[in-house]
Amino acid sequence: MSINPNATQAPSRTSAERLTYAHLNQLIEPNDFTASALLQLMSASELLSLIRKEDFMPTDLKPKVEEILGFKTSSNMAQDLKVALTRWRKRMPLSNPLAAVDTAARHQGGLLIPGDDHWPVQLDDLNLGRPLCLWWRAGNPAFLGGQEIGRNVAIVGSRDASDYGDQVTFDLSRSLALQGYSIVSGGAYGIDASAHRAALTVEEWSAANPPTITVMAGGIDRLYPSGNSNLLNQIVARGVLFSEVPPGTTSARFRFLNRNRIIAALSRLVIVTEARHRSGALNTVSHAVELGRDVAAVPGSVFAPNSAGCHRLIGEGSAVLLTSPQDALALAGAQHPAQGTSEDSAPKRPTDQLGRDEGMVYDIMSFSKPMLVDEISARSGIPIIQTLKSLGRLEDLGLASTDGLSWRLLYQGK
Repeated sequence: MSINPNATQAPSRTSAERLTYAHLNQLIEPNDFTASALLQLMSASELLSLIRKEDFMPTDLKPKVEEILGFKTSSNMAQDLKVALTRWRKRMPLSNPLAAVDTAARHQGGLLIPGDDHWPVQLDDLNLGRPLCLWWRAGNPAFLGGQEIGRNVAIVGSRDASDYGDQVTFDLSRSLALQGYSIVSGGAYGIDASAHRAALTVEEWSAANPPTITVMAGGIDRLYPSGNSNLLNQIVARGVLFSEVPPGTTSARFRFLNRNRIIAALSRLVIVTEARHRSGALNTVSHAVELGRDVAAVPGSVFAPNSAGCHRLIGEGSAVLLTSPQDALALAGAQHPAQGTSEDSAPKRPTDQLGRDEGMVYDIMSFSKPMLVDEISARSGIPIIQTLKSLGRLEDLGLASTDGLSWRLLYQGK
């Protein structure tokens, strides 16, 4: 199995070094402060050699690690050096870095490691929480070189977004993208999908940075959620998809929480357009506040549970009030914020007019394979009545057709 370092990666970084990071990435879970502390004391290859030495525990290393961590560890703590080495060593038989790198290459991707020319340096603000490495997928790898914090704006919020939340998100995301900002989000249903979809409607993209960036909780070869696979494939084709876990890794709740810190660190501004009182989006905000990033929240109805989290952030002073695309552009540092929202932010294509349910139904349908209504409902997660209404709307817009039994798409937005 051959390894071909991608041309977008720094030529000074050898294949062996990249494989070392891929190996460590399969042994060490993200956000492991003990591993980060050790990498301040030794190289990646030295750390891998230490892990390979079964039952070996260097006595002089523990106090040095504790000094970097800032506290004393005990044998019942995950950060304890012996505990950490034990859990990493247990994974040795399961690690296959060659297969991981090969899988990434088959999916139009590769591996970025600290020190690469295209490593997003703003991630270093996470200190001990910095990702060990980043797996990526991109139809245009040149976009990896455009990861400037000043051009990245994160938009996050509820998975069960309302029509109001979808519309606000779409308007904000498109207005920012029209000014050349990359929209960063997590690829989930609801607000994430609306943000990505709006950024992709900007067809004439000439900036060095990508129109949108997705940070995945699982491996880059496992597009999740599956109902957003069409959208995520469009993001790969026109933007960038990142993950800090190796290919083949399944999504899990703790990985979603871990990846939120990367969304926050990549971006200069984090916008919450809709969120419940206890929402995962608020976890992203907490990371943003710790990192000193700007945070803004969109208000909603006092009777809407989906806006309770936004009102909480504004009331606590964790986020500034955001009421228009012009507010967002000003916070993002746009030189000449667009005046008015009628022409520039108006929908340009039929798919821009889709609501939440219609967009989810559209994203799981196929242009070549007819699908039954029951299958569309099951795969999209939309109840059968709403699915039928959404299909009717898609047919009215000329986006789908039916033979009386099954449905397929007629139009694919770019």
